[in-house]
Amino acid sequence: MRIYLLNMKKIKRNLLLGALLIFTASLFMVMLQPNTIPTDTEPKPYEIYKVQTDKKVVALTFDISWGTKVPGPVLDVLKEKDVKSTFFLSGPWVKKYPEIPKRIAAEGHEIASHGNEHVNYSEHDPEWIKNDIMTAHKAIKEVTGAEPNLIRTPNGDWNDMVRQTIADLGYKSIKWSDDSLDWQKDKSVEQITSRVLEKAHPGAIILMHASDTCDRTPAALPAVIDGLREKGYSLVTVSELMKLGPGVVD
Repeated sequence: MRIYLLNMKKIKRNLLLGALLIFTASLFMVMLQPNTIPTDTEPKPYEIYKVQTDKKVVALTFDISWGTKVPGPVLDVLKEKDVKSTFFLSGPWVKKYPEIPKRIAAEGHEIASHGNEHVNYSEHDPEWIKNDIMTAHKAIKEVTGAEPNLIRTPNGDWNDMVRQTIADLGYKSIKWSDDSLDWQKDKSVEQITSRVLEKAHPGAIILMHASDTCDRTPAALPAVIDGLREKGYSLVTVSELMKLGPGVVD
């Protein structure tokens, strides 16, 4: 019986010693590791659909990729109503019709990018996307003098790879929380106007178009602006809106 007790003591002592050695070795290995933050805790790029704010402020935005008939009347309305907006311009359009983007910039509107080729970025690799964005960036800068840092991807298309590539270039990806649907041919001026006003909310980014395919936009725009103001909203550019609060993923 005495021998059995001695063996049990020895076993317990060996177990404690082994545990201590394992703990010491583990601690030593941790100390040798670099001080890193796990990848899943690092902030990830995302698309901004709206801004978190209680103030009744919205941003009116326009995409332009082709044509010369609609941009002028849209700019006329904005000038008459004393509204500054954000215009997302495609590179080829800027180079083909330089006088219009020059006017947009001269009248105090914010210049942003709509990319170069109007295709889905998610169907291409990062290098292709970077080249497309920077080609448009160069064209916009040469014509308007502005260096955009906001982009709305063609067709609003994106995935994780696209958003990371955009962020790597120092751009912010802007989407929308209030789609006017002015790009749909079956929408009337009244339907476009009522949709924008019904969906308006503090911090909203409103999507409209000034390409020639959206020929009802100029007719709807005065009522959109007047209606928003009657509801107590102020209209600003996207960058001005983003000063009021953090961007929100819808």
